[in-house]
Amino acid sequence: MEKRLQQFYDYVSAMDTTEVLYIPRVWNQYVGCPEQVTQTHNVVAVNQGEFYRTLLAKIIEKKDGMDLDVRHSRIYCAMPRYTMAWDLKQDGTIRGGTLVRMLILLPMLKEMKINVLYLLPITEYSTRNQKGDMGSPFAIKDFYRLDPNLHDALVDGMENFDLNDEFHLLVEAAHLLGIRIVIDFIPRVTARDSNLLMEHPEWFYWIDKSYEEQFRTPEIPGLDFFEECTVENIRQVYEAESTKAHLAHFCQPPNKQNPKRWEKLVAKAKQTGANILPLIEENFGITTPPAHSDWINDVQPIWTDITFWKLYLDNNPWATRYTRADQAPYVMFDTIKTNKFPAKVPNQELWDLFEEVLTYYATEFGLDGFRFDIGHTLPPQLLQRLFETVRKHVDHPIFISEDLFNRNHKSAKQTGYNIMLGSSWNEVSHITKETYENFVEELSGMEIMAYACAETHDTPRIVTRKGGKQLAKSLAIVNNFLPNGAHFMLAGYEINEPQPMNCGLADNTGGAPIKKAFFNEMTMNWTSDDAADMISYLVEVNGLRCQLEDKVQVSDFHMLEEDGATVAFGYSDDVVILFNTDMEQESLVPLPSDVYGDYRVAAVSYRLDTPWKAEEQLRLPNGGAVVLCKE
Repeated sequence: MEKRLQQFYDYVSAMDTTEVLYIPRVWNQYVGCPEQVTQTHNVVAVNQGEFYRTLLAKIIEKKDGMDLDVRHSRIYCAMPRYTMAWDLKQDGTIRGGTLVRMLILLPMLKEMKINVLYLLPITEYSTRNQKGDMGSPFAIKDFYRLDPNLHDALVDGMENFDLNDEFHLLVEAAHLLGIRIVIDFIPRVTARDSNLLMEHPEWFYWIDKSYEEQFRTPEIPGLDFFEECTVENIRQVYEAESTKAHLAHFCQPPNKQNPKRWEKLVAKAKQTGANILPLIEENFGITTPPAHSDWINDVQPIWTDITFWKLYLDNNPWATRYTRADQAPYVMFDTIKTNKFPAKVPNQELWDLFEEVLTYYATEFGLDGFRFDIGHTLPPQLLQRLFETVRKHVDHPIFISEDLFNRNHKSAKQTGYNIMLGSSWNEVSHITKETYENFVEELSGMEIMAYACAETHDTPRIVTRKGGKQLAKSLAIVNNFLPNGAHFMLAGYEINEPQPMNCGLADNTGGAPIKKAFFNEMTMNWTSDDAADMISYLVEVNGLRCQLEDKVQVSDFHMLEEDGATVAFGYSDDVVILFNTDMEQESLVPLPSDVYGDYRVAAVSYRLDTPWKAEEQLRLPNGGAVVLCKE
C-alpha cells in the first residue's frame, strides 16, 4: 500500500467507531459499509471509522493497472468543495467538500469505468471582489498553496499530515484503481489581488480606480455580436471612439509611477501583513482591471474577480500602429488572444514561473496531466515549452485544451494537445438531425480527441433542456460511441443534478439570478429518488462501451441513413447507434431482418416493454437512443 494510504488506513483503523456520519445512500452504493436507515430521505448513518476502513478495503480490492492510451479516456470532472459538500451531522450545517472525502466516490467511478478524474481548481483562491458567498476557485491567489477549505477535519488527529498529504492520499488511491488525475492550470488569468502583486506589479495591467465600476469592453460599431477579433477587423476595433476612451483609463504600474512611494508601500504591507491591493488603490488611485471575454460585442458579463496576466512586455505590432506612443499597457480582444496576436518581448520571468508550477505539481504529487484554462489563447511557443516540461516528468501526459470549436483540432494537435473541449456542449443545446449528423461526421475526421459530453462546468445542466432526463440517458449512450470522443461526465450528471456550476456557455436561464456552485455554498442532489438508478444505468452503458472497445474503431466508423429525426451511425457491421433527435415525438425505425437480423439490443435509454425482433420496427421515444450489436 502507498505511504499516505497506509497512514490513513492505520489512523481510521484505530478510530473510535461511535462517531456517526450521515451520508447520501448512493455514496455507499459501491462501498458497502453496514448502514443504519435514518428518517431523512435517502440518507443513511454509518460509523465513521468503519465506513472509511470499508472504503479503503474496497479501493485495495479493486486495484487495477493504468491505461495510458489517451484515446481510451473516460473523464469525470469534479469541483471537490461542491461535489462532496454535505450536512454530515444532520445539524443543518453544510460541510464543504474535501480532498479526503473525494475518496468516497472512487469505487463508484471505477464501476462506471472512469479512468481520468479531472479536478477543477484546487489551489488557494481570492475572496476579494468575490461573486456569491464563496468566490470562484478560478480566482487563483497562490499557485503553490492548496485551497485551505479542502482540508478535512477527519485527519486532524494525524501527526505530520497536512493538506498536501491529503491530496497525495487522493492521488495514491486513484492511481491504485487505475484512475489518472488531471487538474486545472490557470495561466491566463489570476486573482486581482494575487500574491505576486507585491513582487511583480509589472506583470499586471492597471486602470484608474475610478473606472472600475464602469469597466466594460468597448462596443465596436459595424461588427457583429460575438465576432472574433482578426487581423482584418483590428483597425475597425482600434479606430472606434469607444476603444479610444477605454484605453485612456489604463495606467502604468505603481512601481513605475513612483518607485520611492512603491518601496514604502511594500515595506508597510510586509510589516503589517496587509493585502497590498487596497494599499495600492488608496495610495496610487489605480487597481487591476477585471477580466472579460475575448469576443467582440459579447454579452457575457465582466469577470470582476479575476484579471489577465501580462504575457508580453510590449504590445503586438498589429495594434501599435493604431495606438499612441505613450499608451500605457492595456488589455483588449487582441492582446488576450496571444495565440493570434503575439507581441515581440515575452514576459520571460512569468513564463519561467509557469514551467516551475507545472514541474512542482507533476513531481510533488505525481499528476497525470493538466487542462489549460483559456489555454487555446496562449502563444503556441509558450504552450510547447510547458508541454515539454511536463513530458519530462509524466509518462503519456494528458493535455486538455479549452478550445470550443472542433474545427481547430489540427492547430490544437500541432500545439501539443491531445484532448480538446470541442463543441459537443453546444450541439446538445439545440439538437436537430442535420446539425447533429454534421457534428458526428466532423468528429470522425478529427486528429485529436474531443469531449463527448452532455454538459460542462460552464453550461446549464442537460436535464434542464428539452428532453430532460430522457435526453440525459440517451446521451450517455451516444457520447460513449462518438468517434474520437473522450466520454466526459460532469459530477452530478450521474444523479440528474439540475443546478449548474456556471452558465457562461449556451445559457438557457435567461440571465435569471440563480445560485451557481462556482460562487456559492451548495450541495448536489445526492438524495434524489432516481440517483441510484441513474448510476446503475451508467455502470451498465459505460461497461458495454468498454466491452466493445475492439469493435469501436474510428477506421471502421460510418454514418447510416435513417428516415425522420433518427441519427444513425455505426462501426463496421458490428455496432449501430440510433438516436431520435426529436424531443417531442417518437420515431419508428424500420430495421429489415435481412440487414439487422443478427443484431440484438445491447443498451437502451428507455423502457423496452417487450424484446425487439429484427422483423419489427424499433420504436424510439422522443429523445431515445439504442445500441444494436451483432449476436
